Amino acid sequence: MQKDIKKIKGILTDSILSKDEASIIVSGGSSPIKILHGLDNINLEWHKVKIMLLDERLVHKKNKDSNERNLKNNFFKNFSKSARYQSIRNSEFDNNIDLAILGFGFDGHFASIFPCHLKEYKFTDLRNEPCILKTKEMGVPYVARLTLNLSACSRVSNIFIICNSRKTFKVIEDAKNNSALPLHHLLKLKYPNIEVIKDF
Repeated sequence: MQKDIKKIKGILTDSILSKDEASIIVSGGSSPIKILHGLDNINLEWHKVKIMLLDERLVHKKNKDSNERNLKNNFFKNFSKSARYQSIRNSEFDNNIDLAILGFGFDGHFASIFPCHLKEYKFTDLRNEPCILKTKEMGVPYVARLTLNLSACSRVSNIFIICNSRKTFKVIEDAKNNSALPLHHLLKLKYPNIEVIKDF
Protein backbone atom coordinates (compact mmCIF):
# COMPACT_ATOMS: atom_id res chain seq x y z
CA MET A 1 0.00 0.00 0.00
CA GLN A 2 2.81 2.46 0.84
CA LYS A 3 4.34 1.84 -2.58
CA ASP A 4 1.01 2.73 -4.21
CA ILE A 5 0.59 5.86 -2.11
CA LYS A 6 4.10 6.93 -3.09
CA LYS A 7 3.22 6.37 -6.76
CA ILE A 8 0.04 8.44 -6.43
CA LYS A 9 2.02 11.19 -4.72
CA GLY A 10 4.46 11.14 -7.64
CA ILE A 11 1.64 11.53 -10.19
CA LEU A 12 0.16 14.48 -8.29
CA THR A 13 3.57 16.11 -7.80
CA ASP A 14 4.45 15.77 -11.50
CA SER A 15 1.11 17.30 -12.48
CA ILE A 16 1.61 20.24 -10.11
CA LEU A 17 5.10 20.82 -11.51
CA SER A 18 3.89 20.73 -15.12
CA LYS A 19 0.41 22.31 -14.87
CA ASP A 20 0.48 24.03 -11.48
CA GLU A 21 -2.53 21.90 -10.50
CA ALA A 22 -3.60 18.28 -10.08
CA SER A 23 -6.89 16.40 -9.80
CA ILE A 24 -8.25 13.21 -8.24
CA ILE A 25 -11.59 11.46 -8.50
CA VAL A 26 -12.48 8.85 -5.89
CA SER A 27 -15.32 6.37 -5.48
CA GLY A 28 -17.41 6.02 -2.37
CA GLY A 29 -17.59 3.03 -0.06
CA SER A 30 -14.91 1.59 2.19
CA SER A 31 -12.42 0.48 -0.49
CA PRO A 32 -10.53 3.80 -0.85
CA ILE A 33 -10.34 4.61 2.88
CA LYS A 34 -6.81 3.31 3.56
CA ILE A 35 -5.48 5.13 0.48
CA LEU A 36 -7.23 8.33 1.56
CA HIS A 37 -5.75 8.09 5.06
CA GLY A 38 -2.30 7.52 3.57
CA LEU A 39 -2.58 10.48 1.20
CA ASP A 40 -3.91 12.69 3.98
CA ASN A 41 -0.59 12.24 5.77
CA ILE A 42 1.57 13.19 2.78
CA ASN A 43 2.93 16.70 2.55
CA LEU A 44 2.50 18.26 -0.88
CA GLU A 45 0.89 21.39 -2.32
CA TRP A 46 -2.63 20.23 -1.58
CA HIS A 47 -4.09 23.67 -2.24
CA LYS A 48 -3.33 22.98 -5.91
CA VAL A 49 -5.19 19.64 -5.89
CA LYS A 50 -8.86 19.29 -6.82
CA ILE A 51 -10.79 16.23 -5.61
CA MET A 52 -14.20 15.05 -6.78
CA LEU A 53 -16.28 11.93 -6.28
CA LEU A 54 -16.60 9.37 -9.05
CA ASP A 55 -20.19 8.79 -8.02
CA GLU A 56 -22.66 9.86 -5.36
CA ARG A 57 -25.81 8.48 -3.77
CA LEU A 58 -28.58 11.05 -3.94
CA VAL A 59 -29.24 11.28 -0.22
CA HIS A 60 -28.71 14.22 2.11
CA LYS A 61 -25.02 15.14 2.38
CA LYS A 62 -25.07 14.33 6.11
CA ASN A 63 -26.74 10.94 5.60
CA LYS A 64 -24.55 7.97 6.61
CA ASP A 65 -24.85 6.61 3.05
CA SER A 66 -23.53 9.79 1.42
CA ASN A 67 -20.23 9.31 -0.41
CA GLU A 68 -19.43 12.97 0.24
CA ARG A 69 -19.82 12.41 3.97
CA ASN A 70 -17.60 9.33 3.74
CA LEU A 71 -14.92 11.26 1.85
CA LYS A 72 -14.94 14.18 4.26
CA ASN A 73 -14.75 11.84 7.25
CA ASN A 74 -11.61 10.17 5.86
CA PHE A 75 -9.79 13.01 4.12
CA PHE A 76 -9.22 16.74 4.60
CA LYS A 77 -7.94 16.06 8.14
CA ASN A 78 -4.19 16.63 8.08
CA PHE A 79 -2.01 17.80 5.18
CA SER A 80 -4.88 17.56 2.69
CA LYS A 81 -7.04 20.12 4.53
CA SER A 82 -6.32 22.68 1.82
CA ALA A 83 -7.31 20.42 -1.10
CA ARG A 84 -10.18 21.84 -3.17
CA TYR A 85 -13.35 19.73 -3.02
CA GLN A 86 -15.60 19.90 -6.07
CA SER A 87 -19.07 18.41 -5.63
CA ILE A 88 -20.28 16.03 -8.34
CA ARG A 89 -23.79 17.33 -7.60
CA ASN A 90 -23.17 20.64 -9.35
CA SER A 91 -20.20 20.00 -11.64
CA GLU A 92 -19.45 19.08 -15.21
CA PHE A 93 -16.79 16.53 -16.08
CA ASP A 94 -13.27 17.91 -16.38
CA ASN A 95 -11.29 16.25 -19.20
CA ASN A 96 -7.98 16.73 -17.37
CA ILE A 97 -8.25 14.32 -14.42
CA ASP A 98 -4.86 12.96 -13.33
CA LEU A 99 -6.02 9.89 -11.44
CA ALA A 100 -8.97 7.92 -10.14
CA ILE A 101 -9.09 5.69 -7.06
CA LEU A 102 -11.97 3.25 -7.11
CA GLY A 103 -13.41 0.06 -5.71
CA PHE A 104 -16.02 -2.24 -7.23
CA GLY A 105 -18.85 -4.56 -6.24
CA PHE A 106 -19.22 -8.31 -6.36
CA ASP A 107 -21.62 -7.84 -9.29
CA GLY A 108 -18.78 -6.14 -11.16
CA HIS A 109 -20.21 -2.63 -10.89
CA PHE A 110 -17.84 0.30 -10.50
CA ALA A 111 -18.75 3.90 -9.72
CA SER A 112 -22.55 3.61 -10.14
CA ILE A 113 -22.42 1.74 -13.44
CA PHE A 114 -24.29 -1.51 -12.75
CA PRO A 115 -24.87 -4.56 -15.00
CA CYS A 116 -28.28 -3.17 -16.00
CA HIS A 117 -26.52 -0.19 -17.62
CA LEU A 118 -24.50 -2.26 -20.10
CA LYS A 119 -27.20 -1.94 -22.76
CA GLU A 120 -27.57 1.81 -22.26
CA TYR A 121 -25.47 3.80 -24.73
CA LYS A 122 -25.00 6.83 -22.49
CA PHE A 123 -23.38 4.81 -19.70
CA THR A 124 -20.93 2.53 -21.51
CA ASP A 125 -20.44 3.47 -25.16
CA LEU A 126 -17.10 5.24 -25.59
CA ARG A 127 -18.52 7.21 -28.52
CA ASN A 128 -20.75 9.02 -26.04
CA GLU A 129 -19.64 12.33 -24.58
CA PRO A 130 -17.88 12.07 -21.20
CA CYS A 131 -20.38 13.26 -18.63
CA ILE A 132 -22.06 12.84 -15.25
CA LEU A 133 -25.29 10.82 -15.38
CA LYS A 134 -28.18 10.24 -12.99
CA THR A 135 -29.38 6.67 -12.42
CA LYS A 136 -32.71 5.30 -11.24
CA GLU A 137 -32.99 3.93 -7.71
CA MET A 138 -30.77 0.86 -7.44
CA GLY A 139 -28.05 -0.89 -5.47
CA VAL A 140 -27.52 -0.97 -1.71
CA PRO A 141 -28.70 1.41 -0.41
CA TYR A 142 -31.58 1.49 -2.91
CA VAL A 143 -31.33 5.12 -4.03
CA ALA A 144 -30.83 7.18 -7.17
CA ARG A 145 -27.22 8.04 -7.94
CA LEU A 146 -24.89 10.25 -9.93
CA THR A 147 -21.98 8.66 -11.79
CA LEU A 148 -19.33 9.37 -14.36
CA ASN A 149 -19.91 7.33 -17.51
CA LEU A 150 -17.33 4.97 -19.03
CA SER A 151 -16.37 7.57 -21.61
CA ALA A 152 -15.42 9.97 -18.80
CA CYS A 153 -13.38 7.23 -17.09
CA SER A 154 -11.48 6.70 -20.34
CA ARG A 155 -10.26 10.32 -20.20
CA VAL A 156 -8.60 9.91 -16.79
CA SER A 157 -4.82 9.54 -17.03
CA ASN A 158 -4.33 6.89 -14.31
CA ILE A 159 -6.82 4.55 -12.63
CA PHE A 160 -6.07 2.63 -9.43
CA ILE A 161 -8.54 -0.19 -8.75
CA ILE A 162 -8.55 -1.35 -5.13
CA CYS A 163 -8.91 -5.07 -4.46
CA ASN A 164 -9.20 -5.69 -0.71
CA SER A 165 -9.96 -9.43 -0.47
CA ARG A 166 -9.41 -12.71 -2.27
CA LYS A 167 -13.12 -12.70 -3.10
CA THR A 168 -12.87 -9.34 -4.88
CA PHE A 169 -9.69 -10.48 -6.59
CA LYS A 170 -11.70 -13.35 -8.09
CA VAL A 171 -14.16 -10.75 -9.44
CA ILE A 172 -11.27 -8.94 -11.16
CA GLU A 173 -9.99 -12.19 -12.64
CA ASP A 174 -13.49 -13.01 -13.91
CA ALA A 175 -13.99 -9.49 -15.26
CA LYS A 176 -10.97 -9.80 -17.55
CA ASN A 177 -12.99 -12.08 -19.85
CA ASN A 178 -16.60 -11.67 -18.74
CA SER A 179 -18.29 -8.88 -20.70
CA ALA A 180 -21.44 -9.21 -18.57
CA LEU A 181 -19.57 -7.35 -15.79
CA PRO A 182 -19.22 -3.56 -16.05
CA LEU A 183 -15.68 -3.86 -14.65
CA HIS A 184 -14.71 -5.82 -17.78
CA HIS A 185 -15.28 -2.73 -19.93
CA LEU A 186 -13.16 -0.58 -17.63
CA LEU A 187 -10.30 -3.09 -17.63
CA LYS A 188 -10.40 -3.28 -21.44
CA LEU A 189 -9.79 0.45 -21.94
CA LYS A 190 -6.65 1.07 -24.00
CA TYR A 191 -6.16 4.34 -22.17
CA PRO A 192 -5.71 5.26 -19.27
CA ASN A 193 -2.97 3.48 -17.38
CA ILE A 194 -4.80 1.03 -15.06
CA GLU A 195 -3.28 -0.59 -11.99
CA VAL A 196 -4.79 -2.98 -9.45
CA ILE A 197 -3.90 -2.36 -5.81
CA LYS A 198 -3.99 -5.60 -3.79
CA ASP A 199 -4.79 -4.74 -0.19
CA PHE A 200 -5.12 -8.17 1.42
